Amino acid sequence: MIDLQELVNKTVPFKFNGTELRLDLSHALFSSYDVDVGTRLLLKTVARDPVLSGARRILDEGCGVGVIGLAAAKAFPGAELLLRDRDSLAAAFADRNRLANRLRGSPEWTDPATGERRAARPAPRIGLGLLAAGYGGEAFDYVLSNLPAKAGAPVLEAFFARAGSADPSQSFLAVGGRLAVVIVHTLAEAAARWIEKAGLKVVETGRGSMHRVFVVERTASGASADGNAGPGPASSAAARAEGAASAVVGASEEGPYLDLSGLDLSAYVRRQGRFTLGEASYQARGFWGLPEFDTTSYGSDAAAGLGERVLAGSLVREALIVNPGLGHLALWAARRLGALAITGASRDLLSLAAAGANLAASTRTAYRAVDSLRLDELPEASQDVIFEAPDIVPSFDWASLCWARAARLVKAGGTYLAICPPTEMARLEKRRLSGWRLLGERRKRGALAMAWQRI
Repeated sequence: MIDLQELVNKTVPFKFNGTELRLDLSHALFSSYDVDVGTRLLLKTVARDPVLSGARRILDEGCGVGVIGLAAAKAFPGAELLLRDRDSLAAAFADRNRLANRLRGSPEWTDPATGERRAARPAPRIGLGLLAAGYGGEAFDYVLSNLPAKAGAPVLEAFFARAGSADPSQSFLAVGGRLAVVIVHTLAEAAARWIEKAGLKVVETGRGSMHRVFVVERTASGASADGNAGPGPASSAAARAEGAASAVVGASEEGPYLDLSGLDLSAYVRRQGRFTLGEASYQARGFWGLPEFDTTSYGSDAAAGLGERVLAGSLVREALIVNPGLGHLALWAARRLGALAITGASRDLLSLAAAGANLAASTRTAYRAVDSLRLDELPEASQDVIFEAPDIVPSFDWASLCWARAARLVKAGGTYLAICPPTEMARLEKRRLSGWRLLGERRKRGALAMAWQRI
């Protein structure tokens, strides 16, 4: 696990309902200088809601560094809190902030001064999750979310549809429970339509200069039992993809690998089409919230073109792809290199699942998914080749991290191939460790791919 302290940009105070938090923020995450205005508007709107103060189970969906969920945990210590985000770094920062604010929970105990029994206080739970997917049948009394516009309209619509579903196995919101969301103004009218379609009752709204807040309640009737009021976000293409997406991920449960086998990606499927990358041609699905959904990027094109040249004839049993997107390079490596096993590594849960879904749909290549924050837990000298589109974070020595990881994981004679803009590649080349020789480079528009061999 990488040292999170090196990624802390600023520590800020935040008050909610008479309690105070101190929160570490990061350049690598949303709102790196202060708590954003949308989150502040949401919490101001719900601060005096009696349903929130009386809620037994509360969910912070898309938690980021944990502002909303930890504020609720501090203000309402008797409630059970779950904080979820698709970004493992966000979840790690939320957990860091939980510990820093002493939200560790406590068992039932007896007050030695009075002899009175004190109730147990649960510690907030923090984990990975996708909007509109993977709730495991849990139902919450109150759900709070700063909805990300970049998730895509069909995904946001599916989120509301699941909240209002009359099917208890689908809805994550208890009957009589409330969902409070903040969303940018440009999506406010659409959100109102999705709320009405889902059968949710609006009980309060809030307005800011750039945001709208909706507080809605799930009534006993709700929407249709399938979670969609009429034809909805789970399109026929998405429904066809569901089986493959669920089968993906049959990732190993050993070590740092993620088990994504129950994850339903149907709401995220954007299109299906044929792609060409290097000398490989294949079918793949594009997903809402991921790039390269309709065409491959210059970076992927440069990497595949360079790989065709420098890896020709190489024996590739194990390939690691850091930040695989929806899986274009993974599909190329399976077809052109004959890789027997591919490991996808990313902070992004959606990317890991999407890449695996696309591999499972058209190849027999074994696939494992791992949180990129835990790459130091993979076996040493286990990879024949690493492809990496680095996470470039301001004020953080990401280049040295990339080389340290490559030196640990790549076999002697193996290859490390990186893709990034030329300016960032110069930083990476400057940090290059001894024992690596340059094999070649390839440029395409603003993207540069370079490959080195471990000697």
